[in-house]
Amino acid sequence: MPNEQKMLFQTDPDRFWDVVSNENPKERVAALESIDDMLLCEVLRYGLLNRTEMISPLASLYRDLFMQVPVERRFEVSRHASAFVDQTTIVSANALLPFIAEDTEAAIVSSAVIDYVSFSPLTNNDPMSRVKDIIGMIESAALKNEGAAFGALLHIGDRRACKLLWPLRDSLDGEALKNATKCSTGLIHAGTVDFYLDWLEGMEGTDVDGKFGIVASGLALLKKTNQSDQVFTGHRPFPARGATPAQWMALQKPMPLADYARRIAPRMYALERTEPPPRVMPHVLLAWELQPRTDREDIAVLDDRAATATALVGPEPVPSGRIVDVTHEWWDGEGQIVLTWGILNPNGPTLYVLGIRKFDDQYRTFFRWMHMLGGCTTYAAEAVDRVTYQGIYEDALNIDDHLVRNGDDGLFHVIPHFLIPVGGEEEVLLDIAKRLLAGGAAAKGDWGESMAYTRQFGSDFFGRAGAKIRSIYETLVAEARSKGEEPSEFLKFTKIRYGDIPDFADAKIPTWTSARMTPLLLEEWLGIISPRGFQVQALVALKQMWEGALKVLPEREGTIPWQRVMEFLDIYGFSLSEQCNPDRSAS
Repeated sequence: MPNEQKMLFQTDPDRFWDVVSNENPKERVAALESIDDMLLCEVLRYGLLNRTEMISPLASLYRDLFMQVPVERRFEVSRHASAFVDQTTIVSANALLPFIAEDTEAAIVSSAVIDYVSFSPLTNNDPMSRVKDIIGMIESAALKNEGAAFGALLHIGDRRACKLLWPLRDSLDGEALKNATKCSTGLIHAGTVDFYLDWLEGMEGTDVDGKFGIVASGLALLKKTNQSDQVFTGHRPFPARGATPAQWMALQKPMPLADYARRIAPRMYALERTEPPPRVMPHVLLAWELQPRTDREDIAVLDDRAATATALVGPEPVPSGRIVDVTHEWWDGEGQIVLTWGILNPNGPTLYVLGIRKFDDQYRTFFRWMHMLGGCTTYAAEAVDRVTYQGIYEDALNIDDHLVRNGDDGLFHVIPHFLIPVGGEEEVLLDIAKRLLAGGAAAKGDWGESMAYTRQFGSDFFGRAGAKIRSIYETLVAEARSKGEEPSEFLKFTKIRYGDIPDFADAKIPTWTSARMTPLLLEEWLGIISPRGFQVQALVALKQMWEGALKVLPEREGTIPWQRVMEFLDIYGFSLSEQCNPDRSAS
């Protein structure tokens, strides 16, 4: 594990298997000391027993609890589950299905897909039977990251699997495509390369919604991540279990990489020739160690079109002339926050800011979200000499449109718990916020429910969270009873986890009538959240939730301490920062 803490199956395997075989869910929860042990126990139980009634509770456990665990730990548990599937005869590959269906991380999903199709026995002696299982999941929209599942099957490189994938290629949106191209295994298969080339040729050298650049970048990445001097031109054994190295090599039919590059060079040069400037294909040719024939001025600067903006943008400067997403963290610079808002979730509080950053005597609008495990900044396309409120609003609209088109959350994708105008004319900034809210996904949220909680709890954000969890719990329990079913294991665990917390145990759940945003509801909401005392309490709660969530996570590189966030807010003119840090105020 990343924090060097051993799991129960490693320290006491007999005890672990006793827990796995225990039919009493409450006793299983009580016997396990970590979420990681719990998830491994439950997925192995499913792999052992393969009971249909276990699917829904296991999916809920994964979605609602295990997805709060850092990616490194989720990946580690998935690898342990895969090892049990590979090294035992009693745990079926069904143990991998929760990682495939419920996780969003490409590395977790793609690794689990490859292992599932490799370790599972065939149906009706059909070597593609398990590949068809995954394709069926993609077609039915049953996966949280369909791009990673698609990419895993593509990069296995078996031509039979690629043929089955072909009808799905145009159904992938930009985000799914990006995930698919990042699933390289470190080996090059001719089937994968041919799939990419056929795909690009079918686009006729045009950049349809950015997809040409994304697919081209996948072809380049295939070579950049390659760890072998061979290309495999044959098939893959299905299932892989039991195949000897000699059988693998005979089926895979390797050939020297240099020979293969010469074989595909004419197709890549044809794509370079037919692609209109600015061209991405010269970068692909260079990755394959082939000399481009395009004039320098007609070669594209790698950006979002080639799905490489985030990876290639360094700390400074941020490329201009286009909207840029930057995932590396930054805490310095000069500028001004104009709006900040947040989501107060005890398991994952998130802070959002809209602001201006100074670059070489010019100013550029940015939208940034921050979470204790990371975040992202999106910069507007152009820097300006003079900041205007209209310019900030138009930049925010363009950033929001960019994010939504790329499959990401827009500026106001949910109803925030607080909203604070900063460093300007408050009425003008609130008007900008109202217009952005009205145009975002939050406007379609349930403002009736949100306002009921806001009216009842005001700035008691922990009480609000406890009541919300209790409401969801009681609704799911009632649904189970109406069907004559026992509460799921997830619900039983929820009761165990929160039952002794007063905000949950003694929660008073408000009643409401569902409603979308209206001008009256919006003005009432602003009236409640605008007083300075409410704003201070919101940020105090954000600090407490942020630091509380970090305490339950293992030590890991890359987590963001709250103090760092406060320093950023101070630098960018957030005048409430002293009041929102009780420790500093007391000193």
